[in-house]
Parts: sequence; C-alpha cells; structure tokens
Amino acid sequence: MSYWTSSNVEPIGETQVSITAENGLNYEVGNTQRQINLFIPPSVKFLSGKDSYLQFNMKINQPANISTRLQLDPAGAGMIVRNLRIYDGSRGNLIEEINEYNQLVALDHDYNSDTSSRNLVALEQGGVAYSERCKGTQGTSQSEYANVVTNPWFKYYTGAGALTDIYDPDIQNNTVKCCVPLKMSGVFSGAIFPNMMTNGLYVELDLMPAPRIIKQLDSVVRSRRTPLCPKFKSLDGTAADDWAVNATVVTFFHLQKENSMRTIGDVPFVVGETVLFQKTDSAAHVVGTDVSDMSAAMVISAIEDAGADGIKITIAPGVSNDGTGGAGGLEIDQTFSLVSAELLGSDVVSAAGVPLSYTISDFQFIAHQIEFDASYEARMMAKARAGKFIEFDIYSATNYKNSMLASERQATFLIHAQNQKAKSVVCIPTDSSVYKNGDLMSSDTSYQVTQDEMDTQLRSARAGLSGCCDFLSSYQMQIDGKLVPSRPVSTKKIATRESIDAFHIFELEKGLSSSKIPAKSLAKYMDNFVITRGFGGSSDGVMDLRGKDLSLILDYSEATAPTKPKMFNTFVFHVRRVRIRGGMAEVHH
Repeated sequence: MSYWTSSNVEPIGETQVSITAENGLNYEVGNTQRQINLFIPPSVKFLSGKDSYLQFNMKINQPANISTRLQLDPAGAGMIVRNLRIYDGSRGNLIEEINEYNQLVALDHDYNSDTSSRNLVALEQGGVAYSERCKGTQGTSQSEYANVVTNPWFKYYTGAGALTDIYDPDIQNNTVKCCVPLKMSGVFSGAIFPNMMTNGLYVELDLMPAPRIIKQLDSVVRSRRTPLCPKFKSLDGTAADDWAVNATVVTFFHLQKENSMRTIGDVPFVVGETVLFQKTDSAAHVVGTDVSDMSAAMVISAIEDAGADGIKITIAPGVSNDGTGGAGGLEIDQTFSLVSAELLGSDVVSAAGVPLSYTISDFQFIAHQIEFDASYEARMMAKARAGKFIEFDIYSATNYKNSMLASERQATFLIHAQNQKAKSVVCIPTDSSVYKNGDLMSSDTSYQVTQDEMDTQLRSARAGLSGCCDFLSSYQMQIDGKLVPSRPVSTKKIATRESIDAFHIFELEKGLSSSKIPAKSLAKYMDNFVITRGFGGSSDGVMDLRGKDLSLILDYSEATAPTKPKMFNTFVFHVRRVRIRGGMAEVHH
C-alpha cells in the first residue's frame, strides 16, 4: 500500500543533529580519490534530506614550489563528491547510487542558476561568482575565474607600497567553511525519509582528485580568454617604449591598468610567479605561438603601483629579449599580454606532476530531523509489524557509460537503461584524455571551446567534467526501434564555435526541464555541451524503458575532425520506488 501522503504528514518539531564520519574528521585528497563513510543512525527517525547538508572546512594545499593563485571550481564544494552511494542500515541494500555525481552539480550550476543562486553558492559552498569589480575591459566574455577581490580562496592585498613578499600559501590561502546540500540525490532532495524504518542510512562519498577541480585564474592563463590577462605598456611606463630584441638586460617593465587592474591588489600575479609574454591575438588565435623567448625565466620579485605609468613589475634576475631559448626574439609591444608560466613545461609538471592536494577538516553531516506526534509513529510501526510495506517514490538518476575514440566520425551506442519510470535522458560527452596535473590546473591543452576575436582562445577548465561538442554535426536517438525526434538534431552551427542551433536549444531546454534542472540560463550551452531528451510528453509523464532499446546516433561529418576521445556519461533521470519492510529497503527502478 502507499502510506506516504501529504494529508497525514503533520510535523510538530524540527531539530538538527550533527553526525561525524566513521573514518575521521579530517581528510587530505591529492592525485587519487578518497572515501568518506557516514552512518545516519535510526535515532534520526524522520530525515528531511533537502534541509540536510555536509559541513566542513576546506583548504587548498598549494605545492611549495608553485607560486600562483589557485581556486576551487565556481560550482562550489559540491564538486568534491565524485560518486555517491546510499545504503540502508544493513549496508546490504543499495537505495541510490550516482556515479560522476559532480557532473550533475556542474550541470545544475551552469543551467539552473541565476545571479542570486550563484552568489548563494559562493557564500555557502566556497564557489566563486563573477564580479563586476574584476571585469575585463577588452571585450572578453564573463569569467568566474577572474575574481581577485571577493574570492574566498585567497586574501585580497590592501597594503600600501610595493609588494615584495614571496607568496606564502600557508598564510595567504584561506580556509573556507562549506555547507553543501546533496541536492542532486533523490534521498536528500525529496520528501521526508523514514530513516528509522531502514535502521538508518549508510552513505559513501568518493572525493574528487585535487587537480580536476582546482584551477588557476583565467586572468593569468594563456589558454582561457587571453585578452583578460594584463597587457604590456612599456619598459619605462611613460611612453611606447617597446622591449626590443637586443642584449640589453631588463629588470622591470610596466603593465597597463586595463581589465579592472586599478591597484596592486587587483594584479592577478603573485611575487615569485614565473611569467612570459604571449601575443594577445596570435596567428589564427592559436595560443602557444608568438611567445616571448627570453635569456632566462622571468620571475616576479616586486609589484608596485606606478600611478599613471601603470603597474610596475620587477623581475629578478634581469633578463634580455634575445631569443636565446631557441625560438628567436620577438619585440614586446602593447599587442602582448603577460601570462603565467608557472605550470607550463617545468620539470615538476612534466616528470612527477604537480603535488597538489586539498584538506577537508571538521567534516560533519548535519541531519535535519522532523518530529511527529507519537501516535503517528505508532501507526507507522503497527503497519510495519503487520508485515505491510511502506512505499514512496524518490527522483534519482542512473549513469550509463560509453566511450568513443577521437578518430570515430559515425557512432551509435546502446544505453543499457532498464528504468521503469524514466523521465529524461541527459548525455554529457566529456573529454577522456589523460592530462598532467599542470595542464589540468592551467587548462593549457584541454578541449577548445571557442577560438574567436572575443576571447582569442577559450579552453575548458573542466576536462572530464563538462560536455564538449567537438565538431558534432547532428545527433538522434532510437527508442524501441523508432527514431526520435523524427529528424536528426543539427548542431552544425554550434560546431563552428561561433553560433547556435535553435532545434538543439529547444531539445536541451525540454530535456533539462524533465530532469528537474530548469534552464534558467543557457549561457553555458557551448562550455558544457549536453544532449537531452525528455520522455512522456509532459513534466509528469514517464516512459518504461524495460525491454526497449535506447541508442544514441552521432554524426561527426564536419570538415574538421573531432579532437578528443570521449566518455559519454548518460544520466537517465527516473522515479524509483522504495519499499520498506522489516528494516530492509527494496528499490524498484
């Protein structure tokens, strides 16, 4: 029988219960994932999952030999959860499992968000919101990775005089308190869960490796919005004194006060950071060409506000622009931007990888407990003793994985879904390339989202997490032998990286709505490219996928071949029924 109805749910009180993890309070996560295990005891009789959350302190443990500012993914600390598994109290019956959970967190943050919700994520979850105070003034697109004023992960410099202290991450990197709801989970986003009837809940959280979710600022990397980086002004700051190709040793130069760089605190670089000059609008917008070739590495030793002369950057030791590195010298003028070389081609990066990690401390689960009248609990227990089921539905997602080589132009793969009440399918084609830690953090070789006059080049900061179009011409699904929609969905305009396909956007909005991810913003349709299909014909409709074939047909027939191998994470959003009897939970997908 169905016992859970709105008419007989009468809460009379609410309390919050702090629950610590079974395997400790503190965790350090480096290049490999770690696991946190939680047990929510049956003493928390009725759990309001949507009001419960993870609470912890997080700090980025910056390597001692890397001088650059680092921040967490703008979607916040929910990105640390890679996989989520929820069992009943016996730990033998799996109620819910979501692999690649943080891909759904990123999807929700990209599409189901507005300025208010993004600011809330920045306040509560350690996310980073776009700041007008740090906006670009060279026509670039908006970036959440350029906020140096209100960024929670490091301190904003407000001192007077030249900045000469080497960047000390132990002092200048903040410890951020995060309160993270598990809202992409059905158990923790839906109706009140009768926790006492399952003898509690056992939760396993796999934590994401650090380099996947910790990044450099967009305003220092050459591969993401190059015009957003500080621009060269002159050697002396007073005139167009270009840095000529000669043997003259230079110990300082000046940057323009563009891109909202008004004071020393606004400079995205730090003392001790290795830098180089990159032509802002290089040939065919291919970043990595037209790079300065100095006699030695340029390391910042001081940053000073020179007033009308711009920002003075002192380098030690001095270097000459003579092309002794082998590429030949280039005269440095106002068409060049200063970018970070801290993670580009160093021995640490190429050999052992950057030893990056983050620390989670004082980890707790704050369970929101609903209290009912004693007679209500007694009626429920009486039904349980009578051997009757308590049934209710939760809204969840199951991830089905398929892979594809970069060389494939025509591909069809089967999605082995057997869900009885499927609401929609959301397919995220992620870049499955293997990257070094430095490349992940700087996005230097990741998937290229766009290449245009606005940003010069924009590469993905979420390699392996966000979807990539990668010159896809069209897609179509086959369900139970029928092609849906009746004609392929064209993505040819998106494949040009300069336009938009209306039919795809229509399918995208409809599919996300059926997935309970309302498309409040479509600004990330190219940064996080996804393929969706809603089932049932309405927001309340479902489709039974049992015994039906579900295939995705992909056509990569553009003149430009795909550039990356892909892992297709296909999330089937569905309603699953939980049946509880005798302290055990049965789940029907």
